[in-house]
Amino acid sequence: MARNKIQPLGHCSRCTRACWKAASDAARWNTEFAKGVLVGLLCPECQTPEENAEAEVKAATLDYANTAPDTDGRQKIAPVGGWHTVTAMAHPLVREGRTVHLALAVESAELRVAVGPQSDAHLADLFDGPCATVVRAALEQEQARPGNRKVVYNPIEGLGPDTVLFIEDHALCEDGQDQGELMLSFSPQLNPHLLKAFAPPVAEALRAVLRLAA
Repeated sequence: MARNKIQPLGHCSRCTRACWKAASDAARWNTEFAKGVLVGLLCPECQTPEENAEAEVKAATLDYANTAPDTDGRQKIAPVGGWHTVTAMAHPLVREGRTVHLALAVESAELRVAVGPQSDAHLADLFDGPCATVVRAALEQEQARPGNRKVVYNPIEGLGPDTVLFIEDHALCEDGQDQGELMLSFSPQLNPHLLKAFAPPVAEALRAVLRLAA
């Protein structure tokens, strides 16, 4: 019976040395991409000091551990703390809390959005780009109805920097007296990439609050 041979991850584009996953220097190999397509590898011995420095900068700023292919097979690479994909999914705070209208979080280079039928359908207007499209579609699927609530900004210590919540105002949560407000709750150390999910006026209001909280 023939044994399955372990295949190398690839070969150096310059010296053809094989790159093995278990090799002690495997983490020091550089990957070469052209328009999102992997076109080669460079072993540590073949890298110039400039190429090594560039790779160190990219490793610190780009999330290579959570890439995702697009429709053409090219790898989408997000900045560290950012995202390349926006996805609607269920969240226990929205499903069980009922006072939470929307949860937004970044995890594994994916922006995850959760809404429920209790959510205010006008929340989609606060977002921008692909996030607005996903939020609007999710609200429509939940058959959420539009309201006329004012949005206030509420930094909360203890909330993770990668999570944003839209929740009912404290009065409604505590004694049922609806003040007609929704609180956009976020950490004072908010992940700055999350600002890109919001429409410009909302993002600027968040920046102002963060400056005051600093």
